[in-house]
Amino acid sequence: MTKKISIQLVQLNNKYGDQVYLPYSVAVLKAFVLQNKIIKENFDFKEFIFLREDVTEMVKKMGKVDILGISCYMWNWRFCLRLAEETRKQNPDCLIFLGGPQIPDDIDESFFESYPFVDLTMHGEGELTFEETLMKYLNKESMTNILGTSFYDRKKDKKIYFNKKRERIKDYSTLPSPYLTGIFDDLFTKYNYKWQATWETNRGCPFKCTFCDWGSATASKLRKFEEERLYKEIDYFTEKKIDYINCADSNFGIIKRDLN
Repeated sequence: MTKKISIQLVQLNNKYGDQVYLPYSVAVLKAFVLQNKIIKENFDFKEFIFLREDVTEMVKKMGKVDILGISCYMWNWRFCLRLAEETRKQNPDCLIFLGGPQIPDDIDESFFESYPFVDLTMHGEGELTFEETLMKYLNKESMTNILGTSFYDRKKDKKIYFNKKRERIKDYSTLPSPYLTGIFDDLFTKYNYKWQATWETNRGCPFKCTFCDWGSATASKLRKFEEERLYKEIDYFTEKKIDYINCADSNFGIIKRDLN
């Protein structure tokens, strides 16, 4: 039997007493790509890393890994870079990619000069980009032309490839809920935390407010998740006794159904 390719997904946050955020952003990626039978059969997802610890200990726990993906935001950016750098030392052949709101669309050569331990950055929605990256990795194909990425080919020609933005997903019924598909079941079984959840009822924003990560980043059409899914997720939060839910919408209340 062929050994599966190991993937470590990371979304770091702080622990507030016994309250901990579920790593929603990376769970969305995992839920999406596991729909692909080829990926499900050939990749092994390690337990999410979701809490800050000593970097050396985190790398030790991670062990041997083929792919490391980190979701980055302003509150964990420096820590994420340290983790990626230390992982590179222990796993020199690991594919390391960064995504999340902290990754600018207008990335340039100076980024990879500053952080040469990073192979690839993902921009915008990550689901389709992540799937394509895994398929190219599996098939040993070049990653220089994946839409929505910037790629530093450190193993071959040392060149940096900047690719066009990927169009946003139009049909959100293709995106499975990480809650309803059981992506977090192992965490609920293993840890006795008071979990906090992130909830999306839509994505996008038509406005361009400069202070906002949503509008200033996308200035695009707002698209909705299906109501049936949302009601099921509310039932899930109730069942799991999650008493704090962080709504990730840019403008909750902008749609008539929000008031119902």
